[in-house]
Amino acid sequence: MDVIKDINLNSLPRLERLREIHFNTKPEICVEIAKLLTDFMKKKGIKPEDGISEKMASERLKYILENKKALIDDLSLLAGTTTTKIKGVPIYPQFMGQAIWPELETISIRKKNPFGITKEKINVLNQDVFPYWMDGTIQEVCRKDYNNPKSLQIMERIVFFLASKAHAISHTIPDYERVVKEGLSGILKEMEGKTGDFYTAARLAIDGVSAYAQNLSQEAENLAKNTADSQRKEELLNISRICKKVPREKSETLQEALQAIWICHIALHQEHTNIALSLGRLDKMLSPFYKQGKEKEAIELLGCFFLKLADHVPMNAETGEELFGGSGSNQAITIGGITEDGNDGVNEMTYLILKTIELLKVRDPNLNARYNPDKNPREYLKRLCRVNINTRATPCFHNDIPVIEALVKQGYSLEDARDYAIVGCVEPIAPGKTFGHTGAILLNLTACLEMALFSGKHRLTEDEQFGPKTKEPKEIKSFDEFLNVFKEQTIFLIEQSVLINNSLGKTHLKVNPLPFLSTLTDGCIEKGMDVLEASAKYNSSGVAIIGLSEVVDSLCAIKEFVFDKRNISFETLIDAINKNWDGYEVLRQKILNSGNKFGTQSREAFDMTQEIICLLHNEYQKRENYRGGRYVVGYWTMTIHAGLGVLTSALPSGRKNKEVLPSGITPVSGSALELLDVLHFVAGLSHDKIANGHALNLKFTPGENMLDNFTATIEGYMKKGGMQVQCNIIDKKTLEEAKEHPEKFPPLLVRVSGYTAYFQDLNPYMQDEIIKRQEYGLVI
Repeated sequence: MDVIKDINLNSLPRLERLREIHFNTKPEICVEIAKLLTDFMKKKGIKPEDGISEKMASERLKYILENKKALIDDLSLLAGTTTTKIKGVPIYPQFMGQAIWPELETISIRKKNPFGITKEKINVLNQDVFPYWMDGTIQEVCRKDYNNPKSLQIMERIVFFLASKAHAISHTIPDYERVVKEGLSGILKEMEGKTGDFYTAARLAIDGVSAYAQNLSQEAENLAKNTADSQRKEELLNISRICKKVPREKSETLQEALQAIWICHIALHQEHTNIALSLGRLDKMLSPFYKQGKEKEAIELLGCFFLKLADHVPMNAETGEELFGGSGSNQAITIGGITEDGNDGVNEMTYLILKTIELLKVRDPNLNARYNPDKNPREYLKRLCRVNINTRATPCFHNDIPVIEALVKQGYSLEDARDYAIVGCVEPIAPGKTFGHTGAILLNLTACLEMALFSGKHRLTEDEQFGPKTKEPKEIKSFDEFLNVFKEQTIFLIEQSVLINNSLGKTHLKVNPLPFLSTLTDGCIEKGMDVLEASAKYNSSGVAIIGLSEVVDSLCAIKEFVFDKRNISFETLIDAINKNWDGYEVLRQKILNSGNKFGTQSREAFDMTQEIICLLHNEYQKRENYRGGRYVVGYWTMTIHAGLGVLTSALPSGRKNKEVLPSGITPVSGSALELLDVLHFVAGLSHDKIANGHALNLKFTPGENMLDNFTATIEGYMKKGGMQVQCNIIDKKTLEEAKEHPEKFPPLLVRVSGYTAYFQDLNPYMQDEIIKRQEYGLVI
């Protein structure tokens, strides 16, 4: 594959132009899905709050796909678009679409990440769409059906936890490998002779997808008739031929395979929110279609595909920008690792995908690279590191050995565990076989600590007594006693988060069944049940924990200074944090300079971390989700750690009011100064209790011998057992300049906490968090 070294964007003018268009286009709100969805419901006389049957949901999807505009842009080799815009923001009124209702008139001029919208579209949403769905969103139906449960009330305070089903349930990977191998006709064949509503719904969904493909085929043919450009005419006629064939039939070329996946991906985004729907092991899936000596053509097709994936942006209201601002759709792709039978899975397509990502430097798709230190060649790891240096932020590295072990302990067969791919940020599942909604719950662990310090209350919500009324700190006689209080409050929030997630899940099945996703998930057809029931081969719900290292540092500080050394009383410490450390700077400095910090050589901190990880794992695993599966825990935070930090007051760790919380499983910035200590600490944790993945975010200063030193660092961490790591290769000064003068920088790709984003799109808190992240040198 040496030839791909010489391929650049100048030699691929189509990709160069498509990339320019992508970066020069402002996202625009598209009401196509919202309008078609609402029109169908009105015509059928269905009130959203009454729910919808699986069969009717399928008829609805078919109606949307049949009436969706068949669009083909002037340059791409792939047909179809998620929305009617070049870069569209689809609105899903049954989920959180109405969150932008109050700001429709101002959303195009808001300061951060504005979305374009026309007056006509504002009128459609104001008059036709949003009023109809006022009582019919997932959240409002759940509120009514479950009598405004306490768990929902707690969630709506934001600071404790979020159960994301009100907004999305799409953190999963459809079986695209089957789509390219067999076509949708293979699924229809499996359903031959089967009767019942589920199978009727599944067939209707496939008919809808096929109708959309045929419309694209016809549109390509029409465009071909009207173009004078002979080359484009030939391309359009080929697109027309392909869309007439796939995804209904199996793919036989790389272009057919990519087109088949893309049409199914579009269809799934008409059925459900455009958040974190991921694609699986793309190199494994596409390798059979690669022809030797066709590297340039393959990269051009892959580039067209990746830029298609970037044609949509998730809707975010202005308040949501504080928590999730700057996030793309987090459509993860996975490369490398081992095969189901345990052999090296790196192939030529792996390197072609890497090259394409290196050229485009776009935030979507989110590239995740598996690496098996025992099976994959070192040259592959070196290539991953070079791409990370050149792009500054991608790929994310996953170590096969601990990930596979963690999945096997969750009941996966060894073959399925070896075939894992990443969802959304860093969450491993078996593609096409797991329905895991890996981002179901986001638990703010610092809120558990806060409630332990204030007898079940949170300073943000003042007198509201949500948690159990536990002892006040002045009454607590030992650290073990306080740790038990912390555990009691944590278990309370775990229980509440599970209750609301399960209620929202059942509501989701009532309001928005997923017939097409069900056809692309192993187990559903066999059982004749929607994927939202217990039908997938593997059923789980994912939890992401926010603030782990902050809580560890705080607990260590309480133990050391209040109970072990008895430097201060617990009341004094409470007074200090209530005053944001004003008047207590000497004490604060003592705590900040303590050696007992997450990510250091401290045995105390390591044991504390392990105890908390065990607590969270055991308590969540005890509880069943609404599909009879287990909850799995991970440590990744997207951008929410920055937003939650603003809502969090000073803590015993020495943290001050409103400082951002640490990202993922990363030490608090400035508390762990030695890179090797950090790597050793995180690599030593019990990864079998982190089956929902973690995000260790590191920032490195570019320097001499970067490639060799970086490769050796990642390799050493993996051999120590490190599960995952992701790196920004950029210095603080550059980031500060990009924040101050964004107009001077091209879109700057950075790793947040699980995915890549453009630095300029992030909210100021998140920008500051990345700027302030501990910066390590790479001297071996």
